[in-house]
Amino acid sequence: MKAISLDTRHGMLLHLLFAGTLALFLCIFPLKVMATDVDDLFSRGNRAYAEGKYDEALTLYKAAVEKDGFSASLLYNLANAYYQKKDVGLAILNYERALYLDPGNPDIQANLDLSKKEFGLTPEPSTLWKRVFNILNLDKWTWLGSLALAAFCFFFLIRCVTPKTIPRPLFRTIAGALLLVFLVSGTMVTTQYMNMNYGVITGDDTALRVSPFASASSSARIKDGEIVRIAKAYKDFILVKCSAGKSGWIAKKAVEPVIPSQDWSKSAT
Repeated sequence: MKAISLDTRHGMLLHLLFAGTLALFLCIFPLKVMATDVDDLFSRGNRAYAEGKYDEALTLYKAAVEKDGFSASLLYNLANAYYQKKDVGLAILNYERALYLDPGNPDIQANLDLSKKEFGLTPEPSTLWKRVFNILNLDKWTWLGSLALAAFCFFFLIRCVTPKTIPRPLFRTIAGALLLVFLVSGTMVTTQYMNMNYGVITGDDTALRVSPFASASSSARIKDGEIVRIAKAYKDFILVKCSAGKSGWIAKKAVEPVIPSQDWSKSAT
């Protein structure tokens, strides 16, 4: 077998290096172009908003969402534009979505409360428990709980294999703190899951019907922008529970889920 010369090896290495660099460049460049396009749409939307061209701003913000998906800042600006147009339901909806992605954000919370007050809706009271709950969103609470459990298992394993490595009082303190974090995170995750089945009314003076049929009589009316909990769905209607204790069936098109991926075709608790 003929041996490969040193120069040939260097040449092959250079070709491989060049090919790899080119492939990496081709992979990264479209992403940079896409990010630039989205940033440009967002910036143009902000300029249109500053000039009072709210319809144009909404069009640009929606285009940015379609290209790059949801983000807290984009939803926040989208909500501000709807607020300026006095579109109650869509303003509240996008503030709620922005707050879900960035819980505890004071600007989003302040604008959400202001919108509810101006449009005659009752803001939820801000309790200490709710402020703690809103420190993190569902994903971050899940990660925190998982890390706390993993750390507890790690320290427990070390304690079992080499008991003298970690003194018992120190181990008890660390283990207790990690278990406390895990329990708090688990409680927050459970509560977040329970709060996933809610939406915002986006239709004016929506009828609350006694059964899931268009011919059914109306028992009450729901304001645009009101938050409702979803009980179950039947064909083109959804059974909702309002904050005032009222419940009934409304048309699916009259409500938008705060979490866009929420599937209401199945019954929900």
